[in-house]
Amino acid sequence: MIEGMVSKTSLNELVAAAHELKTPLSIIMQLAAAVEDEELSLTPAEKHIAMERIRLSADRTLRLVQGLTIAYRLDDQSSQLSFRFEQAPINISQICEEVANEIMPFAQQHRQKLKLHILARRQLVVGNNELLRSVLFNLIDNAIKHNPPQTTIDITLRRRNDVVRVCVHDNGPGLGKKNFKRLRQQLGQQLQPLGRSSGSGLGLYIASQMAEAMNGRVGVGNTKSGADFHLDLLQSRQLSIL
Repeated sequence: MIEGMVSKTSLNELVAAAHELKTPLSIIMQLAAAVEDEELSLTPAEKHIAMERIRLSADRTLRLVQGLTIAYRLDDQSSQLSFRFEQAPINISQICEEVANEIMPFAQQHRQKLKLHILARRQLVVGNNELLRSVLFNLIDNAIKHNPPQTTIDITLRRRNDVVRVCVHDNGPGLGKKNFKRLRQQLGQQLQPLGRSSGSGLGLYIASQMAEAMNGRVGVGNTKSGADFHLDLLQSRQLSIL
């Protein structure tokens, strides 16, 4: 009975979530065991580093679960669960800086750097604060997973006509537009190789769902030195935020 009530899409999302959660949860368990193991005789500094890695892995896991919950509600067609997020003018320049600072320790843990390229300190878009932060976090998190150590992830904010674009560039293998579309369609299934390292693509799926809820979109492009994932949102014509 219960199995018959669960849609194929929901099962795919659960499989994808289990795949994505496996790594950070394994890291948490291994580090916790190391901290408690008296034979290892970790120094206070080593214990501090281990606890910080546990915190970062737990934070990433919690964000993924929260994002999946929101994405499911946005995708659900029933009147009882479907809902809308209020949208208003938002300073995307400020949010880009805040999200980059929040995720910086995770990048440093992977021996990577984040570099912001923001021309306008106050660029307004029409969106939702919670959704926008989640989209940016997922795009940067995806870049960190595929970016080689000792390299830089570039986050660029620019405007063209009435569209504001945030582009996240990494130095990993590229992912073509056709493969990005196929990745979304095959969420949680046995994915075919898409040119990137292992992963279900759940973070990109979540980001895409949230972008669409703000009348925006997530896209992908390839360069000679890596991959570009971008978020497009409509510019707000309101000059000030009340």
